[in-house]
Amino acid sequence: MPLTAKHLLITGPPGIGKTTLIQKIHVKLKERGIPVIGFYTEELRNQFKRREGFDVVTLDGKRGRLARTSERVLADDPRTCRVGQYYVFPDEFENLVLPMFKDVKETVLVIDEIGKMELFSKKFAQEVRNVFQRTDLCILATVPIKSGGMPLIELLTSNNKVLTVSRDSLNTFC
Repeated sequence: MPLTAKHLLITGPPGIGKTTLIQKIHVKLKERGIPVIGFYTEELRNQFKRREGFDVVTLDGKRGRLARTSERVLADDPRTCRVGQYYVFPDEFENLVLPMFKDVKETVLVIDEIGKMELFSKKFAQEVRNVFQRTDLCILATVPIKSGGMPLIELLTSNNKVLTVSRDSLNTFC
C-alpha cells in the first residue's frame, strides 16, 4: 500500500533535541515495519566537551565528515566552504547522501538537516527541491529555526507543516 504523502519539518533552537527526536521516530517507524531511508547529523566533541565538528550518518550506519573546526589544508584554499568556525566538506557529504535520493519510493525519507552546511551542495539542494514535490514519499526533515536568508528553507517552511520543538514539547514527543 503506497504511503500518503505528508511532509513534516521540525525546527527549534540549536541543541534542543531535533536530531534526538528524528532518531526516536526512526526507531518507532522501523519497529512498525515502515521503510525508512535517510540521514542525520551528529556533533563531534573532544575530551573537553568542545564541539569540533559534525558527521553525517546514514540510517543504515555509514558515516562521513560534514564539517570540522580545524582543517589547516582547507584554511588556505579560497574555495573552502565555511560556516563560522567550521570548514565544510560538501563533496564528502554528497558522496554519502546523494545515492539515497536515487530510486527512493514509497518510504519515509529522513533529512536531518537542511541547513547552511548541507546547502553548500547545490546537488543536494536540487534533490531536496525534487523530493518535496513528490507524492509517493513522506518526508521528515529538520530545518534551522531562522532561515538565514536561505530561499530553499523559506520555500519549504511556507509550503509544508512545521513543528517547532521546545524543551517542554520535546518531553511530550519523546
